[in-house]
Amino acid sequence: MSPSRPAVRLRRPLRPTIRRGHPWLYDQALGPLALPPGTIATVVDHDGPIATAMIDPDGPIRARVLDLDPVARIDDAWVAGRAAAAAGRRRVPPGLAATDALRAIHGENDGLPGLTVDVYAGVAVVVFDGGAAAALWQPRWPAVRAGLVDGGVAVHATWTRGVRGARAAGHGDGAIPERIRIREGTAAFDVDVRHGQKTGFFLDQRANRARVAELAAGAEVLNLCAYTGGFSVRAGLAGAARVTSVDLAAPAIAAADRHWRLNGLAAAGHEGVVADAFAFLEDAVARGRRWDITIVDPPSFAASEAARPQALAAYQRLNRLALQATRPGGLLVSASCSSHVHEADLRAVLAEAGRTCGRDLRVVEVRGADADHPTLPAFPEGRYLQLLLAVT
Repeated sequence: MSPSRPAVRLRRPLRPTIRRGHPWLYDQALGPLALPPGTIATVVDHDGPIATAMIDPDGPIRARVLDLDPVARIDDAWVAGRAAAAAGRRRVPPGLAATDALRAIHGENDGLPGLTVDVYAGVAVVVFDGGAAAALWQPRWPAVRAGLVDGGVAVHATWTRGVRGARAAGHGDGAIPERIRIREGTAAFDVDVRHGQKTGFFLDQRANRARVAELAAGAEVLNLCAYTGGFSVRAGLAGAARVTSVDLAAPAIAAADRHWRLNGLAAAGHEGVVADAFAFLEDAVARGRRWDITIVDPPSFAASEAARPQALAAYQRLNRLALQATRPGGLLVSASCSSHVHEADLRAVLAEAGRTCGRDLRVVEVRGADADHPTLPAFPEGRYLQLLLAVT
C-alpha cells in the first residue's frame, strides 16, 4: 500500500464480494469518512489490503472499486487503458456496426465507476454519477478520450453535461450543433445532447426498437412515454399500419413528428399526442380504442429502494391500462429502467395486470439493454433495464 494513499477499513466481511467483482461499498460497510470526494484510497480489512477505490464521503455508495490491485496507480496510462478496453468491447457485437451512436463507457461495468460517455456521430457526451465521480474523472478526461480514440471510437468534440441529476449548463471543447444527426439501422434521428433526456437519446433501447420493428409490419402501434419517437420511427419504417406516440412533453412529441418526417414516412401514418400516459389510456379504454402492439416504456418510477412500493403500484396501474388497450392476440411490450425493479417484479406486474383484466398473458421474450451497455457478472445492479414481450 502506498504510504501517501489513505486506507479505509471495512466494517463488514465483504472481501469475497469485492474480489468477485462487485464494485460498490455502501455507507454501512465503511461508516463516516473524512476524505474529500474523489479521493483514491485503499480498502482494507483485518486480513490486509483488498482493492483501490474512489471515495464518496457523502453518498450512500461510500466507495467504488477502481482496481482489485490495492496498490494500483490510477494515472493517465491506467485511465487510457481502461477506456481503450471499453472501446474494444464495442467492436465485437455485430449489431453496433449499424449505428454511429453508442455508449462508449458504461461506468462500473467498464471499470470506470461513476463515468458515462455516450458518443453521437463523434460527439462524446460525458456525465458523472455524483460529485465524487466528477472530481475524479473530469481532470482525467483527456486520458479517457485518448483511450477511446486508441480503441477505435472516433471523438472529435465533447459536451460535458456534468453531474447526473444536477442542473448544469454544460460545456464543450468543440463545435456542438443544436442537433446531432445519428443513424440507427435504416433510421435517422436528430439528437439534442445539450438538453435531451439522459444524454440526448435512449441508446440502451436500440436492439429492443429493432426487435419491435421486426414484429410491427401491418400493425397498429401505440408508443407510450414515446420521448422523441425511437420505437415509433422504427415501427413505421418496418411497415406498421399506423403509429400513435404519446408523451407528456410537447417538445418530445414535436421531435417525434419531426423524426417521422425526416425518415420519409407519410404524415397520415403517425399520430403524435401530448398527454399523460395514464390519462390517455383511461380515455382510450373508455372509448374502446385498441392497438395491436402497445409499448410501455416509462421513465424510472423508482429512483431509490424507498420508492419501490409506490413505483410498483404505478407500473401495475400503467400496465393494466395498457393491456386493456391492446387487442386480444396482440403484443404488450413492457419496460422498466430502474435497477430497483427486477425482472421478477415486472413479471409480477404483468401477472396481476392479466388477472385483473381477465387476459391470459404469456411472456415470450425477456430482453435488456443493448450490447454497448455490458454488465459485470457480479454486479446485478448494473442490469437496470428490464423489458418483457408478452402475447395477450
